[in-house]
Amino acid sequence: MKVLENNFPAANSMRSRKTLNPSHVANACLVFLLLAILPGCKSEPVSKPVPKPPQVSVTEVTQATVPIIYPFSGTVQAVKYVDIIPRVTGYITQRKFVEGSLVQQDQLLYEIDPRPFQAALDGAQADLTRSEAQLTLWTGEVKRYTDLAKQGAGSEQQKEEAVAKEAETKANIEQDKANIETAKLNLEYTKLTAPFKGRIQNTKRNVGQLVEAETTVLTSLVQIDPIYVEFKVTRNELFDMQRAASGSLTGQKIDISNIKFKLLLPNGQEYSHVGTLDYMSSEINPATDTLMVRGVIANPADKANSESLISGQYVPVRVILGETPNSLLVPKAAVVESQLGEQIYVVNDASQVEIRNVTVGTLYKEQYVITSGLKLGEKVIVEGTQKVRAGMNVTIQNPTNSTPPPSANPAGQPTQQKTEKAKPVAEPNETGTEKPVANEASGK
Repeated sequence: MKVLENNFPAANSMRSRKTLNPSHVANACLVFLLLAILPGCKSEPVSKPVPKPPQVSVTEVTQATVPIIYPFSGTVQAVKYVDIIPRVTGYITQRKFVEGSLVQQDQLLYEIDPRPFQAALDGAQADLTRSEAQLTLWTGEVKRYTDLAKQGAGSEQQKEEAVAKEAETKANIEQDKANIETAKLNLEYTKLTAPFKGRIQNTKRNVGQLVEAETTVLTSLVQIDPIYVEFKVTRNELFDMQRAASGSLTGQKIDISNIKFKLLLPNGQEYSHVGTLDYMSSEINPATDTLMVRGVIANPADKANSESLISGQYVPVRVILGETPNSLLVPKAAVVESQLGEQIYVVNDASQVEIRNVTVGTLYKEQYVITSGLKLGEKVIVEGTQKVRAGMNVTIQNPTNSTPPPSANPAGQPTQQKTEKAKPVAEPNETGTEKPVANEASGK
């Protein structure tokens, strides 16, 4: 019995070894391994990183007293432009100016050979002397024949002939005097002087060349100080300007002689002098539907003997029709053109984007005047509008990548505090991966 009992376990063990399959053992191990891993997966759920809100640069809507400015495209025109033409025919003996230089009024420009004209003057004076001698003779004859006629010794016919000769001689004297004046003028005309101060152009005739009276153009003279600026005004612009000049916008009427304008130079800077309007056409050109307006402005020569404004030059014109207080201003970069008109992207207190349709007024110092659609102090996006849409959360960054002083905030709070409130929704954790907001809120 003991032998049987001792062999029974061995027999069972042998039977167990025969029935176990190695593949079953491997499958069982795999099941146990999965059961050990699954609880761990359930405790650490995997979530997708939340994208960061886009960064934008903003500025606040400001308020200032802004002049009412209407921009136009103008052209500089000389106040005076004359051709220098001789009044006498002759040969040029001298040219007394440097081409392109600034000449003064009455400055000598050309001299024509004066000798023929001096000779003509001498001849006219000689004729006058001869006529005066003839007058003395005939005046004596008239007196003599008159006395003889009283005595009954002379004939009346001789007396009348003497009187006629005396009258004729007097007429000759007057003619000789006129000839002398003409000769003097012709002699003076041999010296051509500048009729006004201006810039002389290049000469078209040189010394030794023959010039024809009233025909040959020697050169041209242009007045450069003051100078005209002409520009075209459309019918709608004219209506707006008339409304502003009437005082409906500013409460003060403006006469055309008191309307000021400024100019922009080619380098973008503002011209140092201010001009006034002096002429407005009385009719609109039906071909262009525009009205011609002209102003006059100072244009003094500088030390280099050259003017800031040149006749024929294009200049942007800014016509000033008073000023409006408490105007709202935003930078040019904040205004976005769309199919719905001008729009501005506003960041509200919740750091969300709002798209506003606005009415844009005039441009003043690289800022647009906004007449409707915005409020003072609102934040408008000036950089990054292409990355945002309405309702999107954004991160505000300083346009200059630096924190402005606390005084720049109207509420009296440093701008850095507002930047911290607008942090991204998802922040990096210690491992460098983004930590979901849900885990952060739950304290995990």
